[in-house]
Amino acid sequence: MAIEKVIVIDDEPIIRRSLELQLRGKRLSVALCATIAEAERYIAKDSFDLMFVDVRLPDGDGTDLLSRLAPRPEKPLIVVMTGYGTIESAVNCIRSGAFDYIIKPFSASQIDVILRKADNFNQAVRISQILAQESLDATPLIGESRPIQQLRQMIQKVAPTEATVLICGENGTGKELVATEIFRSSVRANLPFIKVNCAAISETLIESEFFGHERGAFTGATEKREGRFELANNGTILLDEISEISLKLQAKLLRVLQEREFERVGGNRTIKVNVRVLATTNR
Repeated sequence: MAIEKVIVIDDEPIIRRSLELQLRGKRLSVALCATIAEAERYIAKDSFDLMFVDVRLPDGDGTDLLSRLAPRPEKPLIVVMTGYGTIESAVNCIRSGAFDYIIKPFSASQIDVILRKADNFNQAVRISQILAQESLDATPLIGESRPIQQLRQMIQKVAPTEATVLICGENGTGKELVATEIFRSSVRANLPFIKVNCAAISETLIESEFFGHERGAFTGATEKREGRFELANNGTILLDEISEISLKLQAKLLRVLQEREFERVGGNRTIKVNVRVLATTNR
C-alpha cells in the first residue's frame, strides 16, 4: 500500500509547516500536532501510514509512542526527528521499532528519500504476505504413474526456459499444481510468484488488479496501487483461468506479453516489467 496519510508531531511551528508543505505537495493527507496528547487523540480516531515525531515534546518523550503503538496491528511507520542526534540514540530508536531516524535541520531531499523508502517497504511487506499465503496453499505434484512421469519430464523441459506457458485442462485436473512445479523448477524460483484468479475478479476491477491504478483514477481509488504485474517484477505471474477475461483486456495483456510494458489505470507513465507469464484455462 502506498503512503497516503501522514501525522507530524513536533512543537516547532516551522518544522510542522515545512513538512506540511512538502507532504501536501505530494498529495498526501497530513495531520499536525504539537504534543503527544494531541497526537494520541488523532491516532485514536484515525489510522496513519507514516508518522514523523520529535524526541523532545512539551508533554514527554516522543519515542514513547514507539512502545505505545507497538501492540496495534496496523501501526504507522515511525520516523524519529531530533536536533540532538547521536549514533547511539539512532540505534536505540531503530531497535525500539522506529522505521527511520532524521536529524534536524533536514532537507526536502532527505524527506523524499524517506517517503520512497516507506513506499518500497510497504510494497515488500505486501509481496511477502502474498508469497506466505501462496506457500501455505502449495501442494507438491504426487504420483508415479506413467502419465505423471511424462508430465514431470515436460515440466523439467519447459521450466528452465523463459517461455510463456498455457496449461489447459478441465477443472480439478491440477493445472495450478503444474504451474507451481514449473515455477519451483525455474531460475526464478527464489523470486516472486504472484497468482491471479481471473474468474474471481469482476470485469470492472480486473484491469486495476493486473496493472494497478493511480490515485483518483476512478471512484474509490483513494490511493495509488501497484498491480500484480508490478508485484511480480523479476519473478513469475500465474493467470489462472485466463480465458475468463474480456477481449478488451486480452488486447492489453497481449501488449504486456510482447513488449513487457503497460500503464496503470488513470496513468500515463509507461512501466517496464521483467515477468514470466504462466496461464491456465479449462477451455
